Amino acid sequence: MHLLCLAFILLLAVSCSIRNLATPVATITGAGVGGIAGPSGAALGAGVGYASGKIYELTDENEELVDAITHGDVEGIIQSRMKEHASGFQDFTTYIKRILIGAAVVLGAYLVIPIFVARKCSRTEALKNQTRPPFQPK
Repeated sequence: MHLLCLAFILLLAVSCSIRNLATPVATITGAGVGGIAGPSGAALGAGVGYASGKIYELTDENEELVDAITHGDVEGIIQSRMKEHASGFQDFTTYIKRILIGAAVVLGAYLVIPIFVARKCSRTEALKNQTRPPFQPK
C-alpha cells in the first residue's frame, strides 16, 4: 500500500506528461508478468513492455512527423512542377542572352578590326611616301 502511495505521489510530482512514463511502467509491468515464467520470461516480458511503451510514447511525435512530411511533400511537389515551367522560361532567356552575347562579339570585331587594318595601311603608305624621291630619276 505504501509503495502504491509513493508511486502515486511521484506520478503527481512529475511535471512531464504521462506519455513519458509509459515506457518505464510498461517495462516494469512486462518484467513482473514475465517473472511468473522465470528469469528468461521476465527478460522477455521487460523487452516486450519496453517496446510497447516506446511505441506508445512516440505516437504523438510520429503523428507530427507525418503531418510535417505530408505538408512538406506537397510543397515539394508543387515546387518541382513549377520548376518545369520556370526552366522553360529560363531556357528561353538563356538562349536570348547567348544570341545577344554573340551579336556583341561580332559588332566588336566589326568595329575593332578596321582600326588595326587602317593603322597598318597608314604605316605602309607613310613609309612608301617617305622613301620615294621627290622626282623620278632618269
